[in-house]
Amino acid sequence: MREYVLMRDQYRCRRCGQAGQLEVHHIKHLTPDNINDALVTLNDKNLITLCRDCHFKEHELDRARGNHEQNAAKDCDEGFAFDANGYLVPLDKTK
Repeated sequence: MREYVLMRDQYRCRRCGQAGQLEVHHIKHLTPDNINDALVTLNDKNLITLCRDCHFKEHELDRARGNHEQNAAKDCDEGFAFDANGYLVPLDKTK
């Protein structure tokens, strides 16, 4: 799905048009309650291509707004990260 979304968005950030350091962003953020819902996680209508800078800004704006969904996702984010291929992986907290 990640590769499909990148191709659909012509390998460009949908916010600024940049072509480098691209990530696929969930419009409706992932939470512990919806992480197993394919209509959220794998729905191409819920995914857009953003560059790393715009992706960061998007999440920071949500946190600043006090977005409830984003706050739930923030709690989830503390133990996970995306690897270079866009897969969600647990963080090694022993380091």
